[in-house]
Amino acid sequence: MAIKCFLLSPRGFCSGVTRAVNMAEQVLKLYGTMYVVEDIIHNRVFMNNMKARGIVKISSIDEAPNGSVIMFSAHGVTPQAVEKAEEKELTIIDGTCPIVRAIQNECKKEVEAGKKIVIIGNTAHAEIVALLGYTDETEAFVVYEEGDIDLLPSFVGDKVVYFTQTTLDYSHVQTIVKKLKEKIPHIESSSQDDICYATRERQEVVRKIASSVDLLIVVGSAHSSNARRLQEVALLSGAKSAILVDSHNELDNKLLKRVKTIAVTSSASTPESVVQELIGHLKENLDLEIENFELPNKNG
Repeated sequence: MAIKCFLLSPRGFCSGVTRAVNMAEQVLKLYGTMYVVEDIIHNRVFMNNMKARGIVKISSIDEAPNGSVIMFSAHGVTPQAVEKAEEKELTIIDGTCPIVRAIQNECKKEVEAGKKIVIIGNTAHAEIVALLGYTDETEAFVVYEEGDIDLLPSFVGDKVVYFTQTTLDYSHVQTIVKKLKEKIPHIESSSQDDICYATRERQEVVRKIASSVDLLIVVGSAHSSNARRLQEVALLSGAKSAILVDSHNELDNKLLKRVKTIAVTSSASTPESVVQELIGHLKENLDLEIENFELPNKNG
Protein backbone atom coordinates (compact mmCIF):
# COMPACT_ATOMS: atom_id res chain seq x y z
CA MET A 1 0.00 0.00 0.00
CA ALA A 2 1.38 3.40 -1.02
CA ILE A 3 2.32 5.96 1.60
CA LYS A 4 0.61 9.30 1.02
CA CYS A 5 3.06 12.21 1.15
CA PHE A 6 1.70 15.76 1.25
CA LEU A 7 4.18 18.35 -0.04
CA LEU A 8 3.17 21.58 1.65
CA SER A 9 3.08 25.00 0.05
CA PRO A 10 4.23 27.63 0.73
CA ARG A 11 7.58 26.41 2.01
CA GLY A 12 11.23 27.36 1.70
CA PHE A 13 12.88 30.71 1.08
CA CYS A 14 10.96 33.85 1.98
CA SER A 15 11.63 37.07 0.08
CA GLY A 16 14.08 38.37 2.71
CA VAL A 17 16.14 35.18 2.58
CA THR A 18 16.04 35.13 -1.22
CA ARG A 19 17.38 38.69 -1.22
CA ALA A 20 20.24 37.84 1.17
CA VAL A 21 21.16 34.67 -0.70
CA ASN A 22 21.26 36.50 -4.05
CA MET A 23 23.43 39.21 -2.52
CA ALA A 24 25.86 36.62 -1.15
CA GLU A 25 26.07 34.88 -4.55
CA GLN A 26 26.88 38.16 -6.31
CA VAL A 27 29.46 39.21 -3.71
CA LEU A 28 31.33 35.92 -4.02
CA LYS A 29 31.42 36.33 -7.80
CA LEU A 30 32.84 39.84 -7.44
CA TYR A 31 35.25 39.40 -4.53
CA GLY A 32 35.85 35.66 -4.12
CA THR A 33 36.17 35.95 -0.34
CA MET A 34 33.74 37.42 2.19
CA TYR A 35 33.61 37.44 6.00
CA VAL A 36 30.54 36.86 8.18
CA VAL A 37 30.06 36.93 11.95
CA GLU A 38 26.48 35.64 11.93
CA ASP A 39 25.33 33.04 9.40
CA ILE A 40 23.74 34.84 6.44
CA ILE A 41 20.71 32.61 6.92
CA HIS A 42 20.17 29.93 9.55
CA ASN A 43 20.68 26.83 7.44
CA ARG A 44 23.66 24.52 7.85
CA VAL A 45 23.51 22.97 4.38
CA PHE A 46 23.52 26.37 2.69
CA MET A 47 26.25 27.81 4.90
CA ASN A 48 28.51 24.77 4.47
CA ASN A 49 28.18 25.20 0.72
CA MET A 50 28.97 28.90 0.93
CA LYS A 51 32.01 28.32 3.15
CA ALA A 52 33.37 25.95 0.52
CA ARG A 53 32.97 28.74 -2.03
CA GLY A 54 34.74 31.50 -0.09
CA ILE A 55 32.71 32.68 2.89
CA VAL A 56 34.81 32.83 6.06
CA LYS A 57 33.05 32.65 9.44
CA ILE A 58 34.65 34.79 12.16
CA SER A 59 33.71 35.30 15.79
CA SER A 60 33.89 39.10 15.74
CA ILE A 61 34.37 42.00 13.33
CA ASP A 62 37.83 42.52 14.85
CA GLU A 63 38.98 39.35 13.04
CA ALA A 64 38.14 40.71 9.58
CA PRO A 65 41.24 42.07 7.82
CA ASN A 66 41.17 45.83 7.28
CA GLY A 67 39.71 46.67 3.89
CA SER A 68 38.08 43.25 3.40
CA VAL A 69 34.42 42.47 2.61
CA ILE A 70 31.92 41.66 5.35
CA MET A 71 28.26 40.69 4.99
CA PHE A 72 25.66 41.17 7.68
CA SER A 73 22.94 38.53 7.91
CA ALA A 74 19.25 38.69 7.05
CA HIS A 75 18.53 38.89 10.80
CA GLY A 76 19.92 42.42 11.05
CA VAL A 77 22.89 43.99 12.76
CA THR A 78 23.44 46.55 15.51
CA PRO A 79 24.45 50.13 14.64
CA GLN A 80 27.51 49.57 16.81
CA ALA A 81 28.64 46.68 14.58
CA VAL A 82 28.25 48.84 11.49
CA GLU A 83 30.36 51.58 13.11
CA LYS A 84 33.10 49.09 13.94
CA ALA A 85 33.11 47.77 10.37
CA GLU A 86 33.38 51.31 9.03
CA GLU A 87 36.31 52.02 11.37
CA LYS A 88 38.12 49.04 9.84
CA GLU A 89 37.29 50.37 6.35
CA LEU A 90 35.44 47.15 5.48
CA THR A 91 33.24 46.90 2.41
CA ILE A 92 29.83 46.35 4.02
CA ILE A 93 27.18 44.17 2.40
CA ASP A 94 23.97 44.50 4.44
CA GLY A 95 21.70 41.49 3.98
CA THR A 96 19.14 42.66 6.57
CA CYS A 97 15.61 41.58 5.63
CA PRO A 98 13.53 44.66 4.66
CA ILE A 99 10.83 43.64 7.16
CA VAL A 100 13.41 43.44 9.95
CA ARG A 101 14.87 46.78 8.83
CA ALA A 102 11.44 48.43 9.03
CA ILE A 103 11.04 47.17 12.60
CA GLN A 104 14.49 48.47 13.54
CA ASN A 105 13.71 51.89 12.08
CA GLU A 106 10.44 52.14 13.97
CA CYS A 107 12.07 50.98 17.20
CA LYS A 108 14.72 53.67 16.84
CA LYS A 109 12.02 56.28 16.25
CA GLU A 110 10.07 55.21 19.34
CA VAL A 111 13.21 55.26 21.49
CA GLU A 112 14.00 58.78 20.27
CA ALA A 113 10.42 59.76 21.22
CA GLY A 114 11.18 58.70 24.80
CA LYS A 115 9.16 55.49 24.88
CA LYS A 116 10.15 52.35 26.79
CA ILE A 117 10.48 49.22 24.67
CA VAL A 118 9.21 45.68 25.28
CA ILE A 119 10.34 43.03 22.79
CA ILE A 120 8.65 39.65 22.49
CA GLY A 121 11.37 37.24 21.46
CA ASN A 122 14.40 35.13 22.31
CA THR A 123 17.23 37.20 23.78
CA ALA A 124 19.83 34.91 22.17
CA HIS A 125 18.43 35.20 18.64
CA ALA A 126 20.41 37.34 16.19
CA GLU A 127 17.34 39.39 15.27
CA ILE A 128 16.72 40.39 18.90
CA VAL A 129 20.41 41.10 19.55
CA ALA A 130 20.35 43.45 16.55
CA LEU A 131 17.08 45.13 17.58
CA LEU A 132 18.37 45.81 21.09
CA GLY A 133 21.19 47.74 19.47
CA TYR A 134 18.64 50.39 18.52
CA THR A 135 17.54 50.87 22.13
CA ASP A 136 18.93 52.02 25.42
CA GLU A 137 19.18 48.49 26.80
CA THR A 138 18.52 49.76 30.32
CA GLU A 139 15.11 50.94 29.06
CA ALA A 140 14.31 47.87 26.91
CA PHE A 141 12.85 44.57 28.13
CA VAL A 142 12.70 41.20 26.38
CA VAL A 143 9.98 38.66 27.20
CA TYR A 144 9.21 35.25 25.75
CA GLU A 145 7.19 33.23 28.27
CA GLU A 146 4.12 34.43 30.18
CA GLY A 147 6.12 34.30 33.42
CA ASP A 148 8.56 36.86 32.01
CA ILE A 149 5.76 39.44 31.99
CA ASP A 150 5.34 39.20 35.76
CA LEU A 151 8.89 40.54 36.10
CA LEU A 152 8.19 43.69 34.09
CA PRO A 153 7.62 47.05 35.75
CA SER A 154 4.13 48.54 35.45
CA PHE A 155 5.47 51.54 33.49
CA VAL A 156 3.20 53.95 35.36
CA GLY A 157 3.62 57.37 33.78
CA ASP A 158 5.73 55.97 30.93
CA LYS A 159 4.86 55.53 27.29
CA VAL A 160 5.68 51.97 26.25
CA VAL A 161 5.50 50.05 22.97
CA TYR A 162 6.07 46.40 22.12
CA PHE A 163 7.77 44.77 19.16
CA THR A 164 7.90 41.11 18.14
CA GLN A 165 10.56 38.81 16.71
CA THR A 166 9.43 38.03 13.17
CA THR A 167 9.86 34.24 13.33
CA LEU A 168 7.73 33.31 16.37
CA ASP A 169 4.55 31.22 16.51
CA TYR A 170 1.70 33.65 15.87
CA SER A 171 -0.65 31.99 18.37
CA HIS A 172 2.04 32.12 21.07
CA VAL A 173 2.59 35.81 20.41
CA GLN A 174 -1.15 36.48 20.70
CA THR A 175 -1.13 34.84 24.14
CA ILE A 176 1.84 36.94 25.26
CA VAL A 177 0.29 40.15 23.92
CA LYS A 178 -2.95 39.48 25.79
CA LYS A 179 -1.06 39.06 29.05
CA LEU A 180 1.07 42.12 28.32
CA LYS A 181 -2.06 44.24 27.91
CA GLU A 182 -3.51 42.87 31.14
CA LYS A 183 -0.42 44.00 33.05
CA ILE A 184 0.21 47.19 31.08
CA PRO A 185 -3.16 48.41 29.72
CA HIS A 186 -1.62 51.49 28.10
CA ILE A 187 1.05 49.57 26.14
CA GLU A 188 1.07 50.36 22.42
CA SER A 189 1.77 47.97 19.56
CA SER A 190 4.24 48.78 16.83
CA SER A 191 2.75 49.85 13.53
CA GLN A 192 4.53 46.96 11.82
CA ASP A 193 2.95 43.52 11.36
CA ASP A 194 5.91 42.05 13.20
CA ILE A 195 5.29 38.35 12.55
CA CYS A 196 6.65 37.89 9.04
CA TYR A 197 3.90 37.01 6.56
CA ALA A 198 6.00 34.11 5.25
CA THR A 199 6.41 32.70 8.76
CA ARG A 200 2.67 32.98 9.35
CA GLU A 201 1.73 31.35 6.03
CA ARG A 202 4.00 28.38 6.65
CA GLN A 203 2.57 27.92 10.14
CA GLU A 204 -1.01 28.14 8.86
CA VAL A 205 -0.58 25.37 6.30
CA VAL A 206 1.10 23.15 8.93
CA ARG A 207 -1.82 23.72 11.32
CA LYS A 208 -4.24 22.73 8.56
CA ILE A 209 -2.61 19.36 7.79
CA ALA A 210 -0.93 18.32 11.06
CA SER A 211 -3.74 16.25 12.59
CA SER A 212 -4.22 14.35 9.33
CA VAL A 213 -0.74 12.82 9.12
CA ASP A 214 1.29 10.29 11.07
CA LEU A 215 4.54 12.18 10.54
CA LEU A 216 5.34 15.78 9.63
CA ILE A 217 8.88 16.45 8.41
CA VAL A 218 10.28 19.97 8.70
CA VAL A 219 13.39 20.41 6.58
CA GLY A 220 15.51 23.01 8.33
CA SER A 221 18.27 23.58 10.86
CA ALA A 222 17.84 23.35 14.62
CA HIS A 223 19.29 26.84 15.11
CA SER A 224 16.60 28.30 12.84
CA SER A 225 13.83 29.85 14.94
CA ASN A 226 11.18 29.54 12.24
CA ALA A 227 12.10 25.90 11.59
CA ARG A 228 11.70 25.01 15.28
CA ARG A 229 8.40 26.89 15.39
CA LEU A 230 7.06 24.80 12.47
CA GLN A 231 7.87 21.60 14.38
CA GLU A 232 6.22 22.95 17.53
CA VAL A 233 3.14 24.12 15.64
CA ALA A 234 2.78 20.67 14.07
CA LEU A 235 2.84 18.92 17.44
CA LEU A 236 0.49 21.44 19.04
CA SER A 237 -1.88 21.02 16.08
CA GLY A 238 -2.24 17.26 16.41
CA ALA A 239 0.55 15.66 14.42
CA LYS A 240 1.33 12.20 15.85
CA SER A 241 5.01 12.91 15.24
CA ALA A 242 7.00 15.87 13.90
CA ILE A 243 10.71 15.87 13.21
CA LEU A 244 13.24 18.53 12.20
CA VAL A 245 16.05 17.44 9.87
CA ASP A 246 18.78 19.33 8.02
CA SER A 247 18.63 16.91 5.10
CA HIS A 248 17.57 13.41 4.06
CA ASN A 249 20.75 12.06 5.69
CA GLU A 250 19.11 12.50 9.10
CA LEU A 251 15.97 10.51 8.29
CA ASP A 252 15.28 7.30 10.19
CA ASN A 253 14.13 4.78 7.58
CA LYS A 254 12.69 2.52 10.28
CA LEU A 255 10.44 5.36 11.40
CA LEU A 256 9.36 6.07 7.83
CA LYS A 257 8.25 2.50 7.26
CA ARG A 258 5.95 2.64 10.30
CA VAL A 259 3.80 5.51 8.98
CA LYS A 260 1.03 5.66 6.38
CA THR A 261 0.84 9.42 5.86
CA ILE A 262 3.61 12.02 5.74
CA ALA A 263 3.70 15.78 5.26
CA VAL A 264 6.85 17.65 4.23
CA THR A 265 7.54 21.36 4.64
CA SER A 266 10.61 23.52 5.07
CA SER A 267 11.69 26.63 6.92
CA ALA A 268 12.02 30.05 5.33
CA SER A 269 15.79 29.54 5.26
CA THR A 270 15.87 26.11 3.60
CA PRO A 271 16.90 25.78 -0.06
CA GLU A 272 14.30 24.01 -2.19
CA SER A 273 17.05 21.77 -3.57
CA VAL A 274 17.43 20.21 -0.10
CA VAL A 275 13.69 19.48 0.03
CA GLN A 276 13.78 17.86 -3.39
CA GLU A 277 16.74 15.69 -2.37
CA LEU A 278 14.71 14.53 0.63
CA ILE A 279 11.69 13.76 -1.56
CA GLY A 280 13.97 11.79 -3.88
CA HIS A 281 15.24 9.80 -0.91
CA LEU A 282 11.67 9.03 0.18
CA LYS A 283 10.80 7.83 -3.32
CA GLU A 284 13.79 5.51 -3.35
CA ASN A 285 12.92 3.93 -0.01
CA LEU A 286 9.11 3.96 0.04
CA ASP A 287 6.14 3.32 -2.21
CA LEU A 288 5.29 7.01 -2.23
CA GLU A 289 2.23 8.80 -3.54
CA ILE A 290 2.89 12.57 -3.57
CA GLU A 291 0.15 15.18 -3.36
CA ASN A 292 0.66 18.93 -3.22
CA PHE A 293 -1.15 20.66 -0.33
CA GLU A 294 -1.80 24.34 0.22
CA LEU A 295 -4.28 26.46 2.13
CA PRO A 296 -7.78 26.62 0.59
CA ASN A 297 -8.39 29.82 -1.39
CA LYS A 298 -4.75 30.81 -0.92
CA ASN A 299 -4.84 32.80 -4.13
CA GLY A 300 -8.47 33.80 -3.86
